[in-house]
Amino acid sequence: MLKQWQHVLIQTGAEFTDDQLISYGNPNRERRIMPQGNVICDLSHLGIIRITGEEAEDFLQAQLTNDIKQLSPNQAQSSAWCNPKGRVIASCIVVKTKDSYLLSLSADLIPYVLKRLKMYVMRAKVTLEDVSNNLVHFGFSGSRIHRDWDACCDGKLANNDYGVSYFEDLPIIRIPSTTPRFVTMGHLETATKLWNKLNVRAAPVGHEAWEYLNILSGLPTITEASREKWIPQMLNLQVLNTVNFQKGCFPGQEVVARLKYLGKTKRRLYRLITTTDQLAITGDTINNSAGENAGTILNTVLNPDGKLELLAIVKIAMAEETLFLSKDKEVCLEIAELPYTTEEST
Repeated sequence: MLKQWQHVLIQTGAEFTDDQLISYGNPNRERRIMPQGNVICDLSHLGIIRITGEEAEDFLQAQLTNDIKQLSPNQAQSSAWCNPKGRVIASCIVVKTKDSYLLSLSADLIPYVLKRLKMYVMRAKVTLEDVSNNLVHFGFSGSRIHRDWDACCDGKLANNDYGVSYFEDLPIIRIPSTTPRFVTMGHLETATKLWNKLNVRAAPVGHEAWEYLNILSGLPTITEASREKWIPQMLNLQVLNTVNFQKGCFPGQEVVARLKYLGKTKRRLYRLITTTDQLAITGDTINNSAGENAGTILNTVLNPDGKLELLAIVKIAMAEETLFLSKDKEVCLEIAELPYTTEEST
């Protein structure tokens, strides 16, 4: 994180531990603001890779699951990068700027992803670099965010998923959510100006509150703890417009396409809620009443009621059974509704 940006956040009440933003002094209050109230959130727990060079588009088109050629200055997209076995290494948002592509993904994946991606560059005229500490990355959300934006900023926010609008030269990307939600990444001066404008009408919150919106929206986040464990269909990525089956080859494409056209997914992503206030961790298992493994936890957070809410990959055949956290069989898990259908269009 840029030291100048950290100073901006501290001025708004941010509390840090080892250069990581923890909260703004009251995590319980921050959770209760969601999802109705307007919030603004530093996203430094996400990293940014920049790809430049005259062959950058062709390079990314051959690596990522979505169709990079559909990107424009006014349209970003979600995408993923898989290994040759079709397992997702990273999920990301891809943004096209006038001279580069920006990939936003979990910060703990950056070293591994950069090292692996560079192995595919060979003689291509492409440069990849970690710019997480050079750019500012934050998000804002809320039911009144369009009205409040109009009160302080020129132009209109996008209404379509991954649509891009601009604050000066700063791209503002709308991401899927149950309430309007946007992310941006760019240079310090312009980002600080926008943060200060929005901060007048939105409450700053820690990244756990932002992760709750991801879970509420059924958007999975791949981290170092979950990389290369799941194929896109197990993460619902095929119904989240993250995989384009007409674009051509990418690593693992044969496996992913075979499952779509010839197989049937036996596991998929579910949203679940419990009555406990104790966090689980990525990789914890979910069991049925007989003690059989029914699923694996992907992302967890405490919701506005202070209860554990999570995304997990669950065996479809066992999803209607009574499910428990494996470490505490007294904690029953309840399937919660996702804001999208999991049925694929044909």
